[in-house]
Amino acid sequence: MDKRKAEILDAIINSYINLPMPVGSRTISKEFDLGVSPATIRNEMADLEDLGYLNKPHTSAGRIPSDKAYRFYVDQIQQVKNLELDVDQDLQKALFNKVNGLDDLFKNAAKMLADITNCTSYVISSKKPDTKIKFIELIGLVDYTVLLLIVGNKGVVEKEIINLDYIIPESDLKMISENLNKEIMGIDFEEVDRLKVTLTGDMAYHKEFISEIINRTSLFNQKISEVSLFYDGLTNILSYEEYWEVEKAREFMNFIESKSSILTMLTDLEIDNNIDVEVIVGSENIDKIMENNSIIRSTFRPKNRQIGQIGILGPMRMNYKKNIENVKIFSDNLAFAIDEIVG
Repeated sequence: MDKRKAEILDAIINSYINLPMPVGSRTISKEFDLGVSPATIRNEMADLEDLGYLNKPHTSAGRIPSDKAYRFYVDQIQQVKNLELDVDQDLQKALFNKVNGLDDLFKNAAKMLADITNCTSYVISSKKPDTKIKFIELIGLVDYTVLLLIVGNKGVVEKEIINLDYIIPESDLKMISENLNKEIMGIDFEEVDRLKVTLTGDMAYHKEFISEIINRTSLFNQKISEVSLFYDGLTNILSYEEYWEVEKAREFMNFIESKSSILTMLTDLEIDNNIDVEVIVGSENIDKIMENNSIIRSTFRPKNRQIGQIGILGPMRMNYKKNIENVKIFSDNLAFAIDEIVG
């Protein structure tokens, strides 16, 4: 594509991103200083339409960008973007707000990315790095309910609710925690189900409860091996005219809320490890519901370990320049934050 056509196409896309109305040659001539007449712009737009970069809605004389146009636009952005490692101290502080483990970190990242991009954000964490148990803690919630905290050696925290038939005093919960920690601290997850604990005195009285603790703890290895999905900003799509139709918005929301559907789509999309930030535009998505949307994502690799991916989903008419930059910044800072927790 020659330089003039590229400049006109860039202007059309930027105009349409700002205001989702078909773009005419007079609009481009007024809003952008391209140094050519509206007639020349009109002729170039006709050529761009013939080349498949512009579509003409039936009820308008203007044009709108096609999937091919957005792909060209994104490729041009990524050619000039300097995406060096960017660790932001203020962002690090915000990521660690009220964090007790990796899951809290991922939730914070998803919320903050959704807020700053005004899109639906997500974080996928693959298998956690923990291999051993650091400690457990028992916390009485109400009379017949106890919270079991299982903490891995690399920062993963699992919370389990255990319902009881009788009330256990706080002093006994502390005693049970201390005695069990003597047995399980530092052992591999796979060894927990083979653990033999000798119960005497007050410990023997709580035999069934202790058995349930060991059973729940033994399942920790299975849980940290699972792929987890965290998302936020689901209602952000309502700020885009593309989703002002209730049924269309509901269809998108249901798709995201069905975690298995979106997780399958995101993990089935092959990751391009040759680029820092990958953009999947419109019809490039494998799921029909996403054919009018784009995904911007990045794989975060703390200390070169592939842990997961972070990204956003939104209409094709999004601010790619800013959002590509934001996804990269969050990916870098998330990897750095994981290193701070995991070590």
